[in-house]
Amino acid sequence: MDSDEVSQIHEQMKHAWLQRLHQYGTNGVENLASKYRNGDKCACVSMDHGSFNYCFKVLFDDGTAWAVRFPIAGDVMHPEEKVRHEVAIMKFLKENTRIPIPTVIAFGMATDNHDPEIGPFIIAEWIEGVLLSSVMEELPRSPRGPVLRKDISDDTLYIIYRQMAKILLELSMHDFDKVGALSFVNDESGTTSWHVTSPPLTLKMNEIERSGYVRLRDCPSEPFQSVTSYVQDLVQQSIRHLREQRNSVDNVDDAREKYIHRQRVQRAAPHFVSEKHNLGPYKIICDDMRPGNMKINSETLEIIGMLDVEWTYAGPYQFLYSPPSWLILQNPTSWTSSSEALYQQKFLVFLRSLEEEEVQRELEMGSNVRSDEKLSYLMRQSMEDGKFWFNELLRESFNFDEEVLWPNIKLCLQDQQLEGFEIPNTADVEAFVQTKMEDLHQYKIQWQALEEKKNAESKSGIIVEEESTQG
Repeated sequence: MDSDEVSQIHEQMKHAWLQRLHQYGTNGVENLASKYRNGDKCACVSMDHGSFNYCFKVLFDDGTAWAVRFPIAGDVMHPEEKVRHEVAIMKFLKENTRIPIPTVIAFGMATDNHDPEIGPFIIAEWIEGVLLSSVMEELPRSPRGPVLRKDISDDTLYIIYRQMAKILLELSMHDFDKVGALSFVNDESGTTSWHVTSPPLTLKMNEIERSGYVRLRDCPSEPFQSVTSYVQDLVQQSIRHLREQRNSVDNVDDAREKYIHRQRVQRAAPHFVSEKHNLGPYKIICDDMRPGNMKINSETLEIIGMLDVEWTYAGPYQFLYSPPSWLILQNPTSWTSSSEALYQQKFLVFLRSLEEEEVQRELEMGSNVRSDEKLSYLMRQSMEDGKFWFNELLRESFNFDEEVLWPNIKLCLQDQQLEGFEIPNTADVEAFVQTKMEDLHQYKIQWQALEEKKNAESKSGIIVEEESTQG
C-alpha cells in the first residue's frame, strides 16, 4: 500500500521542526546536557539520526560521554508518550535484566526543554561501538533493502545469534498481567514499581498514523486483558487503515482483494491465538529489535548496547517465541523462495544457539525447564503451526497485503483442515469497493492539483532566478 502523498501536515511539521533544531544548534544541546550535570560544560562532538530520533553525542571535560536524543516531530506521532514509555522500559531492563541497556541520565517533556518547540528528550550514557548490522549486511545495499552478507560464516552468525538468544531469554523471564505500555512509580522509600496502565504504542500504529493519516491512538484507552482481544484490535487497525486512508487501494480489483483479505484474516485470527497463553502471562515485546539497533565491539562481536526500544511493551508471549524475522535482515514480506530457504537454514543455526544458551541458563539457575515450555521448543512449534507467519502479518502496516505471508498462513489452515475463510458477503464487498473508488477519485483530484501547484512554484522559482542573474 502506498502512503498518502497529498496530505502534507506531517512533512510540514518535520520541516518546521528541523529548522527549529538548526536554530537550537549545538549550543542548545550542550546547555540541556549541562543542566543535568550541575552546570558542567560539555561539547557536542557528533550528531546522527535514524527514522525517529536525532541523537547528539556530548563530551564532558572528564571524558564522560552522553547521548542526547530528541524524537523527530512529524515522524513520531506521539512524542511525549513515546518518551515516557521508552524511559520506563529502559529503566526496567536496566534494573531487572542483564541486557546491556544505556543508563538513563535524565528525561523530560517539552516544558522541561529550554526550547519547548524542540519537544521531549532523553539523556542517556553514550555507548561506543559499531552497529551489529554493519558486520552482517551485504554492501552496497540492495534497492530492495538490507540482505545478509553472502560471505558471513555460520560460526560468526552463531556468535551473534547466541547473544540475541540470550536477550530473548532475559525478556522471557518477566511476566505482566495485561497487554500494554509500562509505566513506573517511585515511592517514598526510593523503590521503583512498574505497571501496565495504558494500551501499547506500537511501530505499526505510528506508521499508519504518520504515512496513512489514519488516527488510531484514540481507541482503545485501556490495556488489553487477553491475547484474543489484542489480536482482534491489531486486525481492526488494518481494517481501519484500509477504510480511512484515501488512496489505500489502486483500483477496483485491488479494493476487492484487500477487503476480502482482511475479512479472511479476521476470521482466521482465533485459530492462531495460543489457548495456553491467551490470558497471560504477557512478556516484553520489542517491535524494532534488530541488528540495526544493537551496538557491538567490532573486534569481539560482543553486544554492548541495545538501543532504540521505543516500540516496546508487554505483549503476547507468542510474539516473543515467534522465530526472529531479522535473522537474514530481510523483512519476510520481501522474501523470495530462495530467501525463505536461506532463512530456514539460518533458523536452524539460531535454534542451536538458543538451545545451548538454555542449557547454560539452567546450569546457572540450578533449575530445569520442561522441554515443552522452552523457548526453543515454542519457536519450532510456531514455525510449524503457522503462528510465525500470522504474528508477522498482524504487526505489518503498509505491507499487510504483500503476497508472501498469507499463502503460508493458508497452507497451515489447510493442514489443520480448517474451512470458512472464503469470500465474505458480496453486497458488503461491493459497497466497500464503491466507497473506496469515490475516495480514490477525490484523492487523485487533490493529488493533481498539488502537482500543478508544485510545477507552478518550480517554474516561478526558475524565472526569479533568471531575472536575478540578468540583473
